[in-house]
Amino acid sequence: VADYLNATTHYGDPKAGCESDEIAVQIQGVQGDFCTPACSLVKKCPTDVPEGVTAAPQCALSASSGGKYCALICSPSSKDDAQCG
Repeated sequence: VADYLNATTHYGDPKAGCESDEIAVQIQGVQGDFCTPACSLVKKCPTDVPEGVTAAPQCALSASSGGKYCALICSPSSKDDAQCG
């Protein structure tokens, strides 16, 4: 059974599986990991986020390979926990 069959939205926890168009990533200096789809100037980020998340997806990550990926820009240490979910 493919991991993506368990995912219900984009940007979820890889432990629960990622969507078929996502990869699991970890950002240097940030604890934890998440699923993320690729993006570009013509391919916008999906807006289906996990329940409770208020951050808007942005095409903000650059991979060392040159690819760009979506991210929910939020501050996990902020008092506004809802933005990160």
